[in-house]
Amino acid sequence: MQDNTKRGDRALFWMKAIFVIFILYFFWSTPINAIFPGANDNAVTVSVLVRIAFGAVVSLGMFFALIAFLVSFLSWLHRAVANLQVISVTDFSPMGAVILTCIPFVGFFLHFWIFNDMVVRQQDCMQERGILKDSFPKKFLIGWVLASAGCLALMLMGFSNPTAEEIRGLSENILTVVGIGLYIKCFTFYIAHQRELFNVHTETLFRKRVDEIIREREIERIKDFYFLSYNGIRTKETETADKKEQEKQAAVPK
Repeated sequence: MQDNTKRGDRALFWMKAIFVIFILYFFWSTPINAIFPGANDNAVTVSVLVRIAFGAVVSLGMFFALIAFLVSFLSWLHRAVANLQVISVTDFSPMGAVILTCIPFVGFFLHFWIFNDMVVRQQDCMQERGILKDSFPKKFLIGWVLASAGCLALMLMGFSNPTAEEIRGLSENILTVVGIGLYIKCFTFYIAHQRELFNVHTETLFRKRVDEIIREREIERIKDFYFLSYNGIRTKETETADKKEQEKQAAVPK
């Protein structure tokens, strides 16, 4: 079992970065488009340049944040499942969990199954060790998958009416924000429990190792004691043992 804390923290950081970038784009794109209208004759004006610059900054920021998030999140997911397999049995292998999560569109629903299995296994392990204090808020996980399903359904829909199309885009953005926020909540809760379980597991292994060392030293001490006693070599231990034996014999009434 390896420490997965840094991977989880990096994935959470980039997840929050994506959330903030999307929120900024969602709330600021409409005011900027209103303040800096585009030109009807395709002329390059200051307002057009501002809109292009704003779109480029947001797009590049989202692109780099997504790449960094995917790298950190998939490495975290692989290690998280591998760690659980050390102390429990999971429905998915580490590589299988990563591959299924990366499948376009369907990966959202498959990841819900994977993440839910991870939550159940982790809670069972924590309950066995007596360290489970708060249960995982599965309502947030269910809300995340429902928001993702709704967003996917809206992406596949199309309307000829401009008003309906605008409402569809607005609803899609809202569901995206809600879905990311709910998953951040679930992920934060999970990695907090993951850190606690890792610390307890590491402490348990350390104690076992200390007990093994003490037991090995005790066995070596006993072996040395009998070896020296058998060969008639006097040591402090043998002298102390003989002295105690003599005191016992002297105490016995004749």
